[in-house]
Amino acid sequence: MQIDIKSIPVNPMKRDLYLIVPAAGTGSRMGLDYSKQFFKIDGIPVLARTLLAFAEFSEKSTVPIHGVIVTSEENIPLVSELVSEYKISFVEKIVKGGATRQDSVSCGIEALSSLSRVPDAKDIVFIHDGARCMVDRKTITACFTAGSMYDVSVAATPCKNTIKCAVEETPSSDVSPRLVDRTLDRSLLYEVQTPQVFKYGVLREVNTKAKEKGITATDDTALAEALGIPVRLIPCSYGNIKITTPEDASLAEFLLKEQREI
Repeated sequence: MQIDIKSIPVNPMKRDLYLIVPAAGTGSRMGLDYSKQFFKIDGIPVLARTLLAFAEFSEKSTVPIHGVIVTSEENIPLVSELVSEYKISFVEKIVKGGATRQDSVSCGIEALSSLSRVPDAKDIVFIHDGARCMVDRKTITACFTAGSMYDVSVAATPCKNTIKCAVEETPSSDVSPRLVDRTLDRSLLYEVQTPQVFKYGVLREVNTKAKEKGITATDDTALAEALGIPVRLIPCSYGNIKITTPEDASLAEFLLKEQREI
């Protein structure tokens, strides 16, 4: 379900924002021998750009942020240096992640419970990819506002392309093209991004029950769906891209150039 949040005040309940940033991605698809979080886009590391976007939101909206970064053990000192260099004051903990993104988010959830201001059940928690550094204040604001209204919501954009579902052939072959099973209705398809937004109490419940039931997913809101919890789609910018390949980095550079020229 998509909602319209244009007429709703930014912080109607005067809530703080809790932010979990998974930042353990490698640089393999970028052709790097180091984590893509430290790759520089227009002179600023990807992770720093992500954090600075939230710092700007906090400053402009006066919404306090309590941040947790989840990264690999070897990158903890580097992330700490980056946070210090760019003066990201809202980051309160940098913790080691797990084997999968889902495990890493779970580590972030546990870290929230040890902050100086522990979130209550109704507080808003964002899960936002460290590599999604082009997130803008409008998207953050829309997601925060939705978080005050709904248990689970997520930034998303309508799908532009026609999507076809393939059938698994038997015997399968790596050389023969996949066979189309059906074409999906594009008007109902959305590309999900981050922030993914939860009420803290719901996020803990989803995390706990998913572990108990052995439910796994690459998308945090998919865990909520699997447990029967409604997820709302929040319109966001097509520019809210994730840096994964060299093409993504080139697109980010282009978008930044366009913004400067406006």
